[in-house]
Amino acid sequence: MKVFVYFLSVSLLAAADSVSQVGQLSRFEPASRSASFTPSAGKPSAPVSVALQPGDLEIAWAKQVRCTLVERDGKLSAEGVVSAEPEELRQEQQVVEDLRRDTFERGRIVMRGANDLMPMMALWDQDGKFQLKKDFLGAPLAINFVFTSCQNARMCPASTSAMRKLADELAKRPALANIRLVTITFDPEVDTPGVLRTYAEGYGIDFKRHSFLTGREAHIKDLMRHYGILTTRSDGTILHNAALVIVSPEGRIVQRREGAVFDPADVAEYFTRLAEPSKPR
Repeated sequence: MKVFVYFLSVSLLAAADSVSQVGQLSRFEPASRSASFTPSAGKPSAPVSVALQPGDLEIAWAKQVRCTLVERDGKLSAEGVVSAEPEELRQEQQVVEDLRRDTFERGRIVMRGANDLMPMMALWDQDGKFQLKKDFLGAPLAINFVFTSCQNARMCPASTSAMRKLADELAKRPALANIRLVTITFDPEVDTPGVLRTYAEGYGIDFKRHSFLTGREAHIKDLMRHYGILTTRSDGTILHNAALVIVSPEGRIVQRREGAVFDPADVAEYFTRLAEPSKPR
């Protein structure tokens, strides 16, 4: 049996050199940071043990996934774990195509401004849960963009810290308990749900209020254009602008604050006014 599993591992690894693997993860073992992976394609085969990143262990994926199998220190590792659930991918494809069409039809002026509806989206959060635009309607939102490997302390790290402080400020105000915070990565090839989970936990993020989202690269590029986030790659990193976009419960953009950082108390006060239509916003 050990010989069979060895050859299965070699076979999977050889395939992983050129293509991702689709299959099911099971038997999660936090102590050894491992799980069992059973490929979906080809003939039925026995599961093989794979090492997992901490975030993926916490998610404990209970759906079909896609990952890359890589040999590290003599052990097979499943990396870049993302959803491959057929129904989720079907819905995602429809949204991606619709937003692509919308982006094309808008021509040169794509960025959405005050009173425009937020764009449609189909992304996955730090729990590996599939999220659509409708899942965020009904409560005010604050949206920003980051990437987890950002090394500029004044950009993504500062922006994530500001969002954490905003969550702390909102927690002081019971009337604002329904406010949701959303962070979307613009480096989805690296920032899988598991990576986002580990990153957010490093900042003490409360996932009951704050979601970190990732998805298909082409889809996120369209979302960035609609939200006015510009990027360029230089010297191995991503240069970008930053903004906080505030959205009404009905899904309309009501305010945009340029820059990576903001005054959490001031934003919380704005949400208070937003909740009281009689007051000027």
